[in-house]
Amino acid sequence: MNIETNEQYHANEAISHSKLELFRRRPISYYRRFVAKTVARPDTTEAFRLGSAAHCAVLEPATFWDRYALRPEGIDRRTKDGKIAFAEFEAANAGKTIITQDEAGAVREMNAAVQHHPLASQLLAAGQPELSWRVAPAGGMALQCRTDWFNPAGCELSSGRPYVADLKTVESLDADAFRNFERACFNFGYHRQAGFYLPLITEILGGPVFDFYFIAVEKCEPYGVAVYRLSDAATARGHDETITDLIRLQSCIKSQQWPNLPNDLREIGLPKWYGGTE
Repeated sequence: MNIETNEQYHANEAISHSKLELFRRRPISYYRRFVAKTVARPDTTEAFRLGSAAHCAVLEPATFWDRYALRPEGIDRRTKDGKIAFAEFEAANAGKTIITQDEAGAVREMNAAVQHHPLASQLLAAGQPELSWRVAPAGGMALQCRTDWFNPAGCELSSGRPYVADLKTVESLDADAFRNFERACFNFGYHRQAGFYLPLITEILGGPVFDFYFIAVEKCEPYGVAVYRLSDAATARGHDETITDLIRLQSCIKSQQWPNLPNDLREIGLPKWYGGTE
């Protein structure tokens, strides 16, 4: 395991879960981003910035104000003086991510909600944040992952077994939400994340790591928190799908054929909501 910055981790050429998910969605996108390097990493969105700030506040609170700066209020950037004042603020906080007052308030609420949740706080009571793990097997592809939290000693919840905890920020934890977490777990491939991480960490440590927990926290009122453990069956399915994707990736690298969308003819029927039967 390595302690390195997020930037150092992402600069490494090793295959990560997020890279493999991009390949899974569309191999040509993986090729253009990571092989040809003709497509840059997408700009940070507001949702991603808020999620990253919450991660820092919850997992690495001592570094928060070294990495983030609070946008000052009352500066009218349409005026000459306002432009000068804001430029001075940016210069004084070069290298930091600027967040708004509203974002800072949401981050404080999320952090407090996680710290006051009995299971989430137990998982984060001991261990290390943001560790990079990397293996480079002879003749194979180098693989890497970055754990939000790892505790080699375990806790009461894990029955003393080492575990990975991953923090997810979500819109809502209501069971009937459009993207409730249980559905999102499989829609977004979180089971493949566990199936990628745990065998890699097990190989590095030389001992089994079976437990992968998600700490999900809402990004807005009422800032609910829920803790999930991915079942062994779900993790196993994620591992199987990961192996399949890695085999496909190796095949694309060898053949230098990177499929885009399928070339088949598609038919659009009337959906149920429009009076159809589909």
